[in-house]
Amino acid sequence: MKNIILSLAVLLILGLPATALADNLVFNAPATAPNAGNGGPNQVDLDHHRAYTWRIDNVNLAGQTITAATITFRNISNWDSNPNMLFIHLLDAARNSGIRSFVDASGTPVPTSQIVDNFAGALYNSNPLVAPGTANTFLSARSFTTTASNYVYTFTSDQLVALNTYFQNGNNIAFGFDPDCHFWNNGIVFKMTTVPTTVPEPTTLILLGTGITGFYLKRRKRNL
Repeated sequence: MKNIILSLAVLLILGLPATALADNLVFNAPATAPNAGNGGPNQVDLDHHRAYTWRIDNVNLAGQTITAATITFRNISNWDSNPNMLFIHLLDAARNSGIRSFVDASGTPVPTSQIVDNFAGALYNSNPLVAPGTANTFLSARSFTTTASNYVYTFTSDQLVALNTYFQNGNNIAFGFDPDCHFWNNGIVFKMTTVPTTVPEPTTLILLGTGITGFYLKRRKRNL
C-alpha cells in the first residue's frame, strides 16, 4: 500500500506530459486510378481535365482539440515538363462522400495556359462539388517536376483553427483539389494530432499529489 500511494503521489506531482495525452489520426484517400507513370498502387487520379473533392466523414472530436495536421502527396510528379499547378483547399464539407470530381477543362490535351483554381472566386460559387456558401480555406498551390517526391504540407495555426471549426460543424471535412496538369502519385494521406480540450493545470496536479502524500503520512503516524 505504501509503495502504491507514494507512486501515485509522484505521478501526480510530476504530471503527465501533454504529448502523452495526444492521439494521432490517419486518413488515406481511396485509390481511384491504376498504378501508372511514376505513381503506385494507391494512386489518386489527378487529371488536368477535372477538379476533385475528398470528404472525410464520421470523425467525432468531442472533447478534443486538433493541435497539428499535415496532408501528404506520396511520390507525386508532373507527367511532363509543361507548366503546372496543384491547388489545395480545406472545405467545411462536400456534397458527396469519398472522392468525387467534375470536368472543369476541355481540350486534348488541355492548353498548358489554362491554369485556374476551381475552388476560388466566382468558379467556386458554381462548383458542383460543394453546396453554395460552404466554408473554404485555401491551403496551398504547388507545382511539381517530372521527378517523383513526397510533398508534405503542414497546416498553419490559422488553418488549424478552421479545421477544428469545420469538424465541429458536422463531424466531417473535405479537401478540394484542382490539378492543372496530370500528376502521378502513390496516394494522399491526411494526418492530425488531437489532445483533450481541458488538461489539469500543473498547480492542480501538485495539490492532488500533496494531498495523497499527506494522507499517507497521517496514516503512518497514526499507526506508530
